[in-house]
Amino acid sequence: MKRAWVTLAAAAALALLPARASADVGADADAKEAVAEDTDPKALFQAATDALAGDRPALAIAKLEALGDRGVVDPVVSYDRGLAYAGRVRAGAEQPGDLGRAAHGFEEARELSHDAALVADATTALAAVRAEVAKRRSRGGDPIELEHGVSLGRSIVKLLPENVWAILALICSLALTVGIFVRARAQVRRLKVAGTTTCAIAGGLLLALALVVQSARDIRLNVREAVVIAPATRLLDEKHVALLSVAPLPEGARVQLLDEGSDFAHVVAGRAVGWLPSGAVLPMAK
Repeated sequence: MKRAWVTLAAAAALALLPARASADVGADADAKEAVAEDTDPKALFQAATDALAGDRPALAIAKLEALGDRGVVDPVVSYDRGLAYAGRVRAGAEQPGDLGRAAHGFEEARELSHDAALVADATTALAAVRAEVAKRRSRGGDPIELEHGVSLGRSIVKLLPENVWAILALICSLALTVGIFVRARAQVRRLKVAGTTTCAIAGGLLLALALVVQSARDIRLNVREAVVIAPATRLLDEKHVALLSVAPLPEGARVQLLDEGSDFAHVVAGRAVGWLPSGAVLPMAK
């Protein structure tokens, strides 16, 4: 889909602009009714683009959510959805969860897109949304940290794309092959030592990279992630009692989704594991 024409200033200035009245405040019912008339995804996307350009975030949200209901998964749609929710906050028509849903849209756009420019724009917009969340938490006396951190192994895997790790593993495999050949055929002791050293280094790196590639593949295929869309949500234990030892999860925080039921979702937030109400988290498309 063609990227919507809409300035990032709306999202980037989210924390700087005062709330203002908007003609879009009471437009949600009309937006939903208008969406019901549209069945073509291209028409929905074009209408959402026009609504964003015309500063009508409620209508844009309805159109973009309708695209999601029709199974459309596209980084531009996710990015524009983030802008629409951020725009509704900026317009003074905020509804509970709008900042979390804006963060979800930008996070999803970053994960789905291979366009460096779109990833950069989504990252900038996400930073603006998180700055607003942090500012609100600071006003309430809560910690401003929004991330609970991830394990060292997960951090290493996420440093580079899966294909890059695979290419590095292939290079080490070729180096190991050369080392074995040199060690087997060389008549000079110095060359044999060089071949042995090459085998040892390349073999160790190949083993490590193989584990990284396997982990990256497992994350891509099996790990589901979600974004918290409710403010200051506490993790629950298996009896659905609040875990007071774990700080409340801020709106817009990213969590790993282990399982999702009709009432509660089993999640990992950093090193903490627990349950959240299903309505408090929104899974990300893969």
